[in-house]
Order: sequence, then C-alpha cells, then structure tokens
Amino acid sequence: MPEKPLAPCVRTLAGRAAWFSLPALLVLAPGCVDPSAGPTACDGLADKTLAITRADYAECAGEILGALEEFETALRRYVDGDAAAREPAASAARRLAHLMREVDFQADAWREVKGGSARTIERWPDAAMRDFNGEVINAAAQLNAVLHYPNQDNLQQGASRHAQARSAYSRFR
Repeated sequence: MPEKPLAPCVRTLAGRAAWFSLPALLVLAPGCVDPSAGPTACDGLADKTLAITRADYAECAGEILGALEEFETALRRYVDGDAAAREPAASAARRLAHLMREVDFQADAWREVKGGSARTIERWPDAAMRDFNGEVINAAAQLNAVLHYPNQDNLQQGASRHAQARSAYSRFR
C-alpha cells in the first residue's frame, strides 16, 4: 500500500519540532491528517482576538466535550484489547484536533509566549472558559499518548482531565 504524503501542517510541525513540546505535538499532529470535518460550532472563533463570550463558546465547547467523550470511549476499548477500536479512536482524535484548531489553541500559546498570560485573558476573559481550555489541552495530550502507546496510566490521566473539563464546562455554560 503506498504511503500517503504528509499534509502541509505535519511538515510544518515536523520542521518546527524544536519549538514544540512532545505533548503539544501529540495534540496538534493527529488533526493535520484529516482536515475535512465539515462545519462546526467552533468555526470563526480562531478569528476572534478579543473577548470570546460564553454565548460565543458554549456550543463549541459542547462539541469539544463530545469529541473528547468519543475519543476516550474508543480508547478504553482499544486499551482493553479491541484492536478494531484504534481506527475510531484515531478518527475521534482527528475530530478533536480539528475543533481545537478552529478555536486556535495553538495561537493562544503563542500569545502567551509573546505577551504573557494577559494576552490570553484578553481573548478568554472568563476564567471558567480558560480552565476548560487548559483541561481540554491536557486531556487531549494524555489521550493522544494512549493512542500511540496504549497504557492505563495515560488513559486514567486523560479521563481525569476530561472529567475536570466537564466540570469547568458546567461552570460557564
């Protein structure tokens, strides 16, 4: 079977690997493979640089939680020995990464590097939304690690972060 060429964003990430930590690459790289995910509630949020409101974000955050749920569920089956669950888990990882790109979490990290946390606070003035975003990023990193190296430890850490993301979501929706 011929190997697929790398998507442009994978080449970009690989070329800048020295600038990213391993968890960031695990979160961002899977989403580069399948850019087609259709319209989402997250579309357009990457363009907003100031004051994303609860009303702007609640539906998108719900989609992100749904993608995390789908990802974690498939990973549980995969870690428990169901090899066929790997593809649904990988598909859910791509969906989650797509949603995270639509919200532009990567740019938030660059904003913090360039201007400190105040730059992120300008974009996300609601602390519960910032907490949610942080938990999603951490959950995605742990769950992506499980996809590549199936193990209970990362799965439990990802599940814990996912539960914390649900809790943060309930505080702002």
